[in-house]
Amino acid sequence: MYRKIIKKIGDNHLYDAVKTTFAASIPFLFFHTEDTFSIAFTFAMGALLTAPVDIPSSLKHKIVGLTSGSFMIAAITLLLGSTYHIPWLFYPIFIFILFFISMIAVYGHRANLLSFTGLLCISLAFIHDYQGQELLINCLYLLGGGIIYTLISLIFYFIKPSRYITLEVANCIEKTAEYLDLRAQLWSEGVDKNKIIQDQLTLQIKLNELHESIREYLIRNKANTSNSSSNRKLLVSHSLLLEIMELSSSNAFDHALIRDMFKDRMEIVKAYQRLAENFALTLHSLSYHIKANKKYHSPVSLTTEIKAIKTALDSFQKEKNWLNTQEEMVVFSNVMQYANKQLEKIKGLERVFKGRVNADQLRGKYKDLEKFLTPQHYRFSTLIENLTFDSMIFRHSLRLTITIVLGFILGQILPLQKEYWILMTVVVIMRPGYGLTKQRSKERVIGTILGGLIAFSFLFFIHNTALLVCLTILTMILGYWLSYSDYKIGVTFVTIYVVFIYGMLTPNYADLLKYRIIDTAIGAFLAFATTHLLWPSWEFLKIKTHLKKSLEANKEYVKEIQQYYNTKGELTTTYKIARKYAYIEVGNLMASFQRMIQEPKSKQRNKAELYELTVLNQTLISAAAGIGTYIQWHPTTEASEAFNIVMNNIIENLDHSLAIYENKKTDSENTDSDVDDTENTEVEISFTKLKQMRRNEIENELLPFDEKIQKLEESQLIIDQLIWMVNLSKQILKSSKKLKAKKIK
Repeated sequence: MYRKIIKKIGDNHLYDAVKTTFAASIPFLFFHTEDTFSIAFTFAMGALLTAPVDIPSSLKHKIVGLTSGSFMIAAITLLLGSTYHIPWLFYPIFIFILFFISMIAVYGHRANLLSFTGLLCISLAFIHDYQGQELLINCLYLLGGGIIYTLISLIFYFIKPSRYITLEVANCIEKTAEYLDLRAQLWSEGVDKNKIIQDQLTLQIKLNELHESIREYLIRNKANTSNSSSNRKLLVSHSLLLEIMELSSSNAFDHALIRDMFKDRMEIVKAYQRLAENFALTLHSLSYHIKANKKYHSPVSLTTEIKAIKTALDSFQKEKNWLNTQEEMVVFSNVMQYANKQLEKIKGLERVFKGRVNADQLRGKYKDLEKFLTPQHYRFSTLIENLTFDSMIFRHSLRLTITIVLGFILGQILPLQKEYWILMTVVVIMRPGYGLTKQRSKERVIGTILGGLIAFSFLFFIHNTALLVCLTILTMILGYWLSYSDYKIGVTFVTIYVVFIYGMLTPNYADLLKYRIIDTAIGAFLAFATTHLLWPSWEFLKIKTHLKKSLEANKEYVKEIQQYYNTKGELTTTYKIARKYAYIEVGNLMASFQRMIQEPKSKQRNKAELYELTVLNQTLISAAAGIGTYIQWHPTTEASEAFNIVMNNIIENLDHSLAIYENKKTDSENTDSDVDDTENTEVEISFTKLKQMRRNEIENELLPFDEKIQKLEESQLIIDQLIWMVNLSKQILKSSKKLKAKKIK
């Protein structure tokens, strides 16, 4: 339990919540009287609005981003406040700012957060109806709050400049451990394999995000990394985590077959399952020690466990009087090779956090690392190109602008106390997709009601102002922290601290809760209704694009593996980039599918076929990576013509599948079978040639016994993987044709 708590509190979201709460609380130390409370509140609002812009970056980008956000908040408030009483001027400016601020999200994650801050600022610009000098002073207070937050953020940065990235690596280790946990479960009899695969795909999405975040930090701070022991550790650990993930995703075993082969000695299979579980346990423990800032000690001896399995395997082999060439021994030999490689990587990761990293371990780690970052261009033409209904962000911006304007008009018409809560609710919960907007609408209403009831219970029994202040600070931290992991719980705590503040300021706080619930319900209804009615972004319309991108990325990855098998040598940058995008695109495909199943049943079109294609794409990557990793770590023979024929067949099947989604005519459509009969025969002959070639090498060549076994293992693994890949590519083509027959548009 203690470790779970440490893992939960040892993350960046709590760190950010404390930083935000601290910055927002400082003004109240100087303006705490009843007459000056509004000044402190405005300063705090400036700090809270600036906080979302604070994302990991270099020191220069941090200062520029936070300063820009602070001035933007003051400028928007000044412009809207000065035109508020001139309707013919106010509404065009109001609509233009709303739409423009929404559209800047086309420039990526940083711009998206700046857009969110701007929209929140627009929503809160109507808290007070200041004019003239009062308006200018209010804007300066907001700017001051932004500057305060900037200074606090810089102080936190200089105290522990590498804290963010260290915790990101710890989170990445934790998620990798969860992935290995899922792999270990596959060794159990009767498990739901489809559920495990789905969970693996979901984890892959999060792991892709974490690796991209770590990679970006290392690039942005490259100048400091080579001179910092801490950052050198992060660089090497990132590389090792990628290798652990590649190993685990590229080695898929036939668990049922292996259990059947060793049914007389199931303790060997059980021992290996414990080893697989302890791989995950080791990473869980490492993540905990990093977050707790404790000295790390290995929780188990993985080396001893592997030796014990090897001893039991040797004993079983003697008992059965098997040769090393026996099928059972070859199959389990591949399993043990994976275990040894995984042990090597995990031990390497342990060494990184036990001591200093040698310079040799850094060699080549930065080579072409910049090429792995997704480029983000801030050209004006990017904005212009997205001014079309084909752009999801354009439709969302238009929908959001109309919804906020409707909410603003309703707030003017209805007898509400805090109509700006309607606008804030719309901004916070409205998302481009229907599913997430629906989910957030429900969670915000529930969280608001629950938080209000809890806050009233406390206010009824507690009348000590000092205690209420402490509770307000605590719930504020919890609200901002938990909003990232559980939005409903986060909203509950945010509502509690808002009611606490008003409970200390005014006796009629009961009315506050009533109007807050009403305003929240109105905002949630508007967001939900317009998302459903105004240019909805149904996921079934977009998933075709994700399918195409995933197939294209898989095809390029297979091509790179074929090229690498033919040329050998060091892994090329293009190979690594192709591998990266293959995993990213299948993750995007899974994320798209998950969004689709949150939408109305009538919009979940071809769900079974789409899920099958998602799993097939992921499985194809695993099979392809299996060949790639084997070539990388084993001295393989030269790639034969037969190997290239099979690989070309896989690529051709993927090409035919891509052509279906691009509405192109393919040769395979001219026959009743999935591939041309001649081509099928050629592939079968190629498999036969590959098998015969390896058999001849073993039987006829004058090779040491160990080398013969190595070639046999290579034959077993490579040919099995190739057969698997061909079948997967055929199944992808067949499923794609089935979708076309159902007229996916």
